[in-house]
Amino acid sequence: MGPECQFVFEHYNDYISGELDEHQSMRIERHLEQCSKCELFLGKYSALHIKTVKLLRVSAPSSLKSSISELMAEI
Repeated sequence: MGPECQFVFEHYNDYISGELDEHQSMRIERHLEQCSKCELFLGKYSALHIKTVKLLRVSAPSSLKSSISELMAEI
């Protein structure tokens, strides 16, 4: 693994989350244009990240929330 691949691997989560500064983001984007392995890796991770975020937005049914509240009140 080369130094640019290593940089992508170390910072991919921050890149996907938009937490890198412009210079770091551009560094990753330039590398992705040249490295199909990192592009594939980041593409798969991005898809997984998007699915995870969507799952976290799903709200539990109110009946489940009520049941949990009742159980917690008993403790």
